Amino acid sequence: MARRRNPIVSWFAASFSIAFLRITAILPLTLCRIIGRAIGWVLYRCVPRVRTVARANIEEAFGSELSAPEKKQILLDACQNLGIVAAEFSHGRQLVAPGGERLFQLKGAEHVDFSRGGLIAGAHLGNWEWMGPAAVASGHQAAIVVREFDDSRLDRVITATREGMGIAVTKKDSAGGEIMRHIREGKFVGLLIDQSPRENAVPVTFFGRSCWATIGPAMVALRAKAPIYPAAMTRDASGKYTLEFLPPIEVQRTGDLRKDLVDTIQKCQDAIEVLVRKNPGQWLWMHRRWKERPHLQAEWDQRNERNK
Repeated sequence: MARRRNPIVSWFAASFSIAFLRITAILPLTLCRIIGRAIGWVLYRCVPRVRTVARANIEEAFGSELSAPEKKQILLDACQNLGIVAAEFSHGRQLVAPGGERLFQLKGAEHVDFSRGGLIAGAHLGNWEWMGPAAVASGHQAAIVVREFDDSRLDRVITATREGMGIAVTKKDSAGGEIMRHIREGKFVGLLIDQSPRENAVPVTFFGRSCWATIGPAMVALRAKAPIYPAAMTRDASGKYTLEFLPPIEVQRTGDLRKDLVDTIQKCQDAIEVLVRKNPGQWLWMHRRWKERPHLQAEWDQRNERNK
């Protein structure tokens, strides 16, 4: 059951977010990044739940692979990255403006068939909000699938900002037909697939641990006969971003649809893991990625019984 939110608290949180977006929009990008790092440091020091969840996730992922100081640094970096993403958000329009190419570079573009549309399977890694405008700046049409914000005022501001970057915005609740249309029109549709879904999921492993992953990319790719391109936009020490594409993932058609879909989603999760391992301090470790989903397990067990 979803946790009820105090409407007064939600209203003030949304109002603060809108004010923050408008203020950072007029500040220099360099200053926004300084502010973002400061916000991340405060998040790290003052929000115990963030530290608790992120530490557990980092331990779950790396175990004895990394030392305690290395894990602590990943946690701090992840908090600061989240602050930077928030502070940079309004500046995404710079990527599609003249001279925007100075802010990022492409890597792995040879893997992408730009003559047709496709799915971009991304993660909350680096600055995921800038992937769309970077694609637009590179001369390609882009669309994203997003969850609608609870506060309608904040949702309008965020949507208008994204659309101002040249991105077509599709709400998750009505995404099916729109995604197909976007792909037919030659757009690249971005989906973030690294979080624990509440429905329409299959069991996979991520960092060697069992969890659930949305089946959406495989279903869309199968229906649209489109490739899935794992991708991420990560930042180097100088502040420049790299939009990196990995080789495409095609849905295999062996005759066992259920197995084909699960295999495809596992490949997507494996690709996301590769990208996260390259820049672990830029991933959103605060999300409970390995959360147990009893209702999903029950549904999966029932399907297995029916298919015996």
